[in-house]
Amino acid sequence: MRDTGSTKTDQAYVVLRRAIVQGDLPEDLPLEDGVLIKRFGFGRTPLREAIKRLSDEQFINYPPHRTPYVRGIHVVELARLYEARHLLEEPVARLAAHRAAEAQIDGLSRICDQIDQAVERDDVYASVELDHRFHLAVAVATDNRFLSEAVDRLNCGSLRLWYLAHSRLGMENVNDDHREIQAAIKGRDPDAAEDVVSRHIDKSYQRQLDQQRREMQSLIRDSHQEKSNHE
Repeated sequence: MRDTGSTKTDQAYVVLRRAIVQGDLPEDLPLEDGVLIKRFGFGRTPLREAIKRLSDEQFINYPPHRTPYVRGIHVVELARLYEARHLLEEPVARLAAHRAAEAQIDGLSRICDQIDQAVERDDVYASVELDHRFHLAVAVATDNRFLSEAVDRLNCGSLRLWYLAHSRLGMENVNDDHREIQAAIKGRDPDAAEDVVSRHIDKSYQRQLDQQRREMQSLIRDSHQEKSNHE
C-alpha cells in the first residue's frame, strides 16, 4: 500500500482498500455514494477521491458516467493473471539482482521480518499487504519506474486472492520464498532470483486452485445438506 497521510481522502482510501481486500465489499458490488457514506461515515468528496485512487490501482472499475464497482478476478482469468506475473516478475527479479542498492536489499530483509511478525500474530491482512510491499520493493530495486508501476498494479489486483488463500489455507511457510528471493538478490545471482520467483508464482497459483477447489467442495456439501433438510 502506498504511504498515506491523515487527510479524509487518505483515511477513506485505507478503509475502502482494506474492505475490498478482505471481501467486506464483494466483487462486482456497485459503490453508490449514499451507501458508502452511511456505512463508513466519510463525506462524498473524500470517498470519490479514494475511489479514483483505488481505480488507478485496479481495485475498482470506474466506467464513465456509471456507478463504480469492485473489480473481480474470476476463475477463468486466474491462468492469465499468473501468466502475466511470470512474464513480468521473473525478469524484474533478474534486474533487481544486478541493480539493487545495498539499502534496498536490507529493506527487503526488513519486510520479510515484518511478514514473519504478521504471520505470528495471525494478521492475514497485514501479511498480504506486506507481501505486496515486498514484490513492489523488488521491482523498485530495478531502478525502472515503469516496471515498478506495472508490478504494483498487477499485484494490487491479486491482493483479494492472496487474502482468501491465506485465510482458508493458512500462512505456514508463506514467507520462505521471500527470504530466498532476498538472498538471491543479495548474492547478485540473477538466475537464482528468477528461479525462486518462478517457483513462488507457481506455488501461489496452486494455492488459488486449492482454495477454489475447497470452496467448490463446500458449496456442494451445503447444497446436499439443504436438499437433505427439505426431504
